[in-house]
Amino acid sequence: MGRVLRSKAKVDYAAVTGRYDRYSFISPKKPKRPKIIRINAANGRANAAPPLTSWPPHGMHRDVVYYDDLNNAFGWGVRANNEIFLPFAWLDIHSHAIWQGLEQEVAGLGADAQACQHFDAIAQDMRALLANTRITECVGEAAAAACVLERYPGGNMIWGYHLHSGTGIDQIWEYPRGGGVSDFLIVEAKGPGAGLNFSLFVPPGYSQMEAGWIANHLYSMDNNGHAAGQRIVAAMGMQFVNAHPNYMGASKSYYGLSPTSPHRQSASRVYGMVVTAQWRADGRLGYVPSKRTRYFT
Repeated sequence: MGRVLRSKAKVDYAAVTGRYDRYSFISPKKPKRPKIIRINAANGRANAAPPLTSWPPHGMHRDVVYYDDLNNAFGWGVRANNEIFLPFAWLDIHSHAIWQGLEQEVAGLGADAQACQHFDAIAQDMRALLANTRITECVGEAAAAACVLERYPGGNMIWGYHLHSGTGIDQIWEYPRGGGVSDFLIVEAKGPGAGLNFSLFVPPGYSQMEAGWIANHLYSMDNNGHAAGQRIVAAMGMQFVNAHPNYMGASKSYYGLSPTSPHRQSASRVYGMVVTAQWRADGRLGYVPSKRTRYFT
């Protein structure tokens, strides 16, 4: 039995030659012009940049130095003692240079090597990352660390922007009290206008900066070999359980403290607070801290 031949669809050659050059077979229709995004003073300036668009402002604080061109700047990025560096595109929208920056004094920074690395990583990423959300994160991280150094001196940064990536705990500061006992301050950093995240898809008590959220992240840090998390877990004597296995039928589980965990008998203490960045009229990066909350009592 021979092959069954399929019927071929008829081709309307008149329509084809109407749309194309009959000799070169090139369509006479003009192609769509590609969309080109040009960086200018309107769309290249980060949302988290200072609201002032003309620099230096009248009455600029003595602790702030403005650099009008980072490509031709002497002293930019060189820390003598307590300086932090915050680069921005189009800081002054009237400037001929795109990349400009602010240098600001933060009391006590030079004595904390980890905090210096924290700020250096922020400065590096602020020039490398173009996403508005990431710049907002960097500004929030800088403001939060400045707040702790100035408002709560005497601690050492043991977890910061230079060590972490993605979601989780932003900063951990340790305040040794002697004899292996320490107070720990967990800080959630927020950029200008940002707030805490709340989700209906996590267990009760596990939204950002709630006790369950902190316990779950400390468990993860302890398991993944992050020294800062291991330090808190060891000092507090924390013991964990899988409090919400496969929550809502999903693959993710949430860990919490075991009912028999001896952490309540520990002399060490864990506190937390939220710090939101806020630019000041004198050009400084400022902050609005929440009240400190004690956890795991």
